[in-house]
Amino acid sequence: METVTLPLPLTWLQPFDFPHKLGICERLFGKVLAQQGICWVDTAVGITWKLDLSLIPHRWIVYGKYEGAPFLNWARKFLPPNGVVVDSGANIGQMLLYLAQWVPQGKVLAFEPGTQQIDWLKECLVAHPTLPVELIQRGLGASATQLRLDSWGSGSMHGCWARVSDTEGEPIEIVRLEDELALRCIEKVDLWKLDVEGYEIAALQGAETWLKEQRIRAIYAELTSSNGQGQAVIDYLKQFGYQCYFFEENGKLYDPLKQADFQIPEWANGLFLPIDKNVNNEE
Repeated sequence: METVTLPLPLTWLQPFDFPHKLGICERLFGKVLAQQGICWVDTAVGITWKLDLSLIPHRWIVYGKYEGAPFLNWARKFLPPNGVVVDSGANIGQMLLYLAQWVPQGKVLAFEPGTQQIDWLKECLVAHPTLPVELIQRGLGASATQLRLDSWGSGSMHGCWARVSDTEGEPIEIVRLEDELALRCIEKVDLWKLDVEGYEIAALQGAETWLKEQRIRAIYAELTSSNGQGQAVIDYLKQFGYQCYFFEENGKLYDPLKQADFQIPEWANGLFLPIDKNVNNEE
């Protein structure tokens, strides 16, 4: 496949992590890259991927690690080569393209119910047949059912936001994670990336037995202050012995709930691990 030519200074910067990298690179290269639109490009993680460079989050994948380095650096150390990853809300593969490379003898189960998103992801995976990814065109929920997927949000910021709806959008199939893992005779999940735009509690309820038994070693979930979603996820997982951590800029984990004035940000991601685990030595 033919890839676009990147500015030479950007190719020098791609391998390196440094504070505020995504923002700095956006100021330096954003306008030039945006002119390329949809194209195949050499990403910072070392493989080509189809991206829409008119979108800021797609350009992040060119600059460095998507949404910043701390979580992905942690995941690279945490995941065993034969690890099992659940990527729910896989979208166009913006996290999958990293995680799949780090479990070469394992598997990534990529759940994405949206037709537009999964068609995009299929095209990328055809170009990289050695990545251990199984695409599953379904969403995760508390029970097997039929719902809808409604596009929303600012297209200029994210491109493919979508949320589960009872009445609006394209028809989709919802399944329980426990059932999907049983079908594949999987007994342990090393990492569950949970980003389903407000449907997190329902998805977690579909894996309740696994949570009770802590057969999921780590959960990386989107948390927001909107409608109490973030606090609801924290409270739900705490009852099964999972503690929420945030990443510092240097990659270290800390417990935000120990801060007396802590409030869940408008948007953040939390890493959930079994309580009392020595998390920073676990990296």
